[in-house]
Amino acid sequence: MTTTTTARRSPIGDQLAALTVRNLRTSARVPQLLMFSLTMPMAMLVLFSQVFRSVATGPGFPTGISYIDFLTPAMLAVSTVMAGTNAGVSAAIDHTNGLHDRFAALPMRAPLPGLARTINEALFTLARAALLGIAALALGFRFHGTAIDALAAVVVLVVLAGAMSALFGLIGDRLRRPDVVQFAGMMAMMPLMFISSAFAPIQTMPGWMQALATINPVAHATDALRGHVLGTATLTDTATALIAALGLWVVVAAVPALTSMIRSARAR
Repeated sequence: MTTTTTARRSPIGDQLAALTVRNLRTSARVPQLLMFSLTMPMAMLVLFSQVFRSVATGPGFPTGISYIDFLTPAMLAVSTVMAGTNAGVSAAIDHTNGLHDRFAALPMRAPLPGLARTINEALFTLARAALLGIAALALGFRFHGTAIDALAAVVVLVVLAGAMSALFGLIGDRLRRPDVVQFAGMMAMMPLMFISSAFAPIQTMPGWMQALATINPVAHATDALRGHVLGTATLTDTATALIAALGLWVVVAAVPALTSMIRSARAR
């Protein structure tokens, strides 16, 4: 008689996989929301490429670069920020329907639901990037980089998606009302998007906005993505974008622990 053993994943891996599948199924149950989430960046790319294309003729704009090549990597970063609000709304819904309390009562590590939302957003980020690339090609976009540039751009984009998911997920956990989270998300989203080189060179902005852009992870991600698309990115550009996004991610992840420590200290 022979016995066979089957390798089993760790309980944490099982739980994370189950939560991720649950998030994907939840998204699939609302096809209208899924469609708009995936297609809105394409609509914005078409509109912005036509409305703001005169920026390419203004002072400070890089010479020899079409506006569609300048705009497409920015739209990758901007759509990632916008989609991050989905994680915040999802977190708030979990609080509203009591699912968060149910998770808290289970033998599950507290960060796992948030991590599952992050994985979900990362997958949708890749899908949006593919659709956005197809739309950009139809508008005359050209990728000037190498295969390594393409891979590096994907890494920057996924890490940015993780940071945005963590940021807006924290907002959802704190506010706990989907309607309020949507407005709060917009308030956080606007400066991240516009205090950057997404739509116009930073050099054309007021000095105080240029200073804020230096600490904006979306600005660094936009610069790195654009550099990889144009084939001009350096290792410093990529490293700065990753460090800025990871830094924001770490700060956001530390907030619940710090809040718990403060509450414990006050309880004493």
